[in-house]
Amino acid sequence: MSKSVANQDHDRASVVEFDLASFRGQAEANAAHADLRSRCPVAWSDANGGAWIASRYDMVAEAFRNWEVFRSARDVRSIPGPGGSREMPSTMVIPIESEARMIPLELDPPTWLPYRRVFAGLLSPAGVAKLGPRIHHWVTKFLDDVIESGGCDIVAALTSAVPGAVALEWLGFPDEDWHRMSAAVHNVAEVTPDSPDAQHYMDELNWAFQRIEEEVTARRETPRDDVISLMANCEIDGELVPIEFATGMVNLAYSGGVDTTTAATTAAIVHMHHHPGVRQRLIEQPELIDSAIEEFLRFYTPVRNQGRTVVEDTDLGGCRLRKDDRIILSLISANHDESAFPDPEEFVIDRFPNRNMAFGMGPHRCPGSHLARAEFKEMLTQILARLPDYRIVEDGLREYPHWYAMGGWSTVPITFTPGTRRAK
Repeated sequence: MSKSVANQDHDRASVVEFDLASFRGQAEANAAHADLRSRCPVAWSDANGGAWIASRYDMVAEAFRNWEVFRSARDVRSIPGPGGSREMPSTMVIPIESEARMIPLELDPPTWLPYRRVFAGLLSPAGVAKLGPRIHHWVTKFLDDVIESGGCDIVAALTSAVPGAVALEWLGFPDEDWHRMSAAVHNVAEVTPDSPDAQHYMDELNWAFQRIEEEVTARRETPRDDVISLMANCEIDGELVPIEFATGMVNLAYSGGVDTTTAATTAAIVHMHHHPGVRQRLIEQPELIDSAIEEFLRFYTPVRNQGRTVVEDTDLGGCRLRKDDRIILSLISANHDESAFPDPEEFVIDRFPNRNMAFGMGPHRCPGSHLARAEFKEMLTQILARLPDYRIVEDGLREYPHWYAMGGWSTVPITFTPGTRRAK
């Protein structure tokens, strides 16, 4: 329940009990966000490390755009205990914190701009078009691997495999690393801090970031014709970028490129199982695929929350936010806001306009959005053409245990009429 308060630290309009990590499954998490949005669209919670939560579309958009006040760069916090003050990530809300820096996601203008330009050049529509043949190759290959069997876990077989192969091949990682690096990102999305596997999965993620450091260092010494080399050796104002920032760019390309598209595409597969009319309409009217993808992204926003740090006193939604406050911007709540989307709890296959926030907004809008859409479209197109009658084995369906950083399913077993391979 919310209650009016005023304490010595902040003139807060409302305080709520709202722990993002406490909700289990999509339905419970979405219902909690809807309740918060309706009664207290900007609220303070002592949970989540102590932070404001913005849950209405217009307020989330305002914070995304106002980067001068709502900053993305890491801040230094005084943490109780022997560790004392340490850097805290400001742009990500994840179950288990990682020290790996994400560049340019954790930079602000003007420092942010030249690093953003690196991604803009590589992942522009023209740049992604060059990757089209490789996206088609990997989707075809991974479906060929299972098409004759009549069943598979579609996450392991396709939706996790494709973004991992595309991103890691594009970056230039040795192919023997691909499976382990993809699994490291995918598996950590399932972890809760009290999980018996938490330390193992975090160790795997840290191993992946260590591999990135090793490859960036090697490419700076001996460049190759790949994206790691480009990032490791790019220059800003005539000087090589600091090695830690080059590593941070590869960290972001890896982390953002591997599992977010997995979550979105898997959600579409689950949705079409439960709503066969949507699947049939897309089979009969493939011209609707682009608008359907935007609606899947809105309805099942994969990156559900982002964080910012308030760097000067400001007002948002009638609340007084103080310097150094943390704020969580709820993309999933914004994408289900009744004031922005008529009938937001209905999946509208041809919704227009559809100004969803699945990729964020403002200067930190996801630089990989064009690549994500291209992968999503190729996977969806081939599934509809090659596995049109798939059915989910529901007793094997497994959701992520929490839906506050990334939403999705870790295991989706399906059966289908066996087909024929396409590649020779």
